Amino acid sequence: RTMSDLLTTRAFTPDAAAAWATRHVDVGGRTLACFDVGTGPAVVIVHGVGGHKEDWRAAATALAAQGRRVVAVDMLGFGESEKSGDLAIPAQADAVRALLDALGLARVSLVGNSVGGWVAATFAATYPTRIDRLVLVDSAGFRAMFEGPPPVNFDPDSVEEMDRLVHVCINSDVADAPGFAAHAFERYVASGEKAVSATWGAAIFGSPRLEELLPRITAPTVVLWGADDRLFPSVLGEVFAAQVPGARAQLIPGAGHFPHLDAPAATLGALEAALA
Repeated sequence: RTMSDLLTTRAFTPDAAAAWATRHVDVGGRTLACFDVGTGPAVVIVHGVGGHKEDWRAAATALAAQGRRVVAVDMLGFGESEKSGDLAIPAQADAVRALLDALGLARVSLVGNSVGGWVAATFAATYPTRIDRLVLVDSAGFRAMFEGPPPVNFDPDSVEEMDRLVHVCINSDVADAPGFAAHAFERYVASGEKAVSATWGAAIFGSPRLEELLPRITAPTVVLWGADDRLFPSVLGEVFAAQVPGARAQLIPGAGHFPHLDAPAATLGALEAALA
């Protein structure tokens, strides 16, 4: 089983998986991989650091069942998406815009976790007429993120280092699943992500920070944050919400950097309210 299989075993069955064929969409000469399920108002989900589109399958399945079209993407440089070319945050936001064009979506609600939140905020600030609602989940991209040594190696060189990264990002028993770190590291290497990690890291270093982006956002915005995030302290949720006109912050009790994995029911409820 892959890392994503382990992440979604409890809420995602093989029968459900059969309905989720990966689409490979041309976004300006590069390929972006995504899932596209359901019908109705569209929601696009951008995964976080070390994550993939599959991490959101359980939440996407529930949202689709409620009458929404849900598109979950692998960012450029991750998962099944292309690994070449510009991987900076503005380029990621442009790829999302090209994806919407290719899928015929004029406006969407956008959900982004971690680095995906940085992409989502960049998209909202750059393409305000293309977004209905914005949900930032434990978002990365603020200035302090680049000051001082990182709390953990984001480019693990071994299963042991991957295990440390997993336990910083995930607080629940998911992180302790047998073989979880080994599967995660295996996929990290096999997918080609490790081969481009240095390129990706350099690309995001020069990208506009949240402090520059948030005041430009006009879409209704909710900032969700795991109350027990070990990577980025939960106080940041209120700090960032205060920088977006009309935004509100909400903590997810018992959750860390990936609330959709640590507290899926609470996170889904918060998403439903934010997207209503």
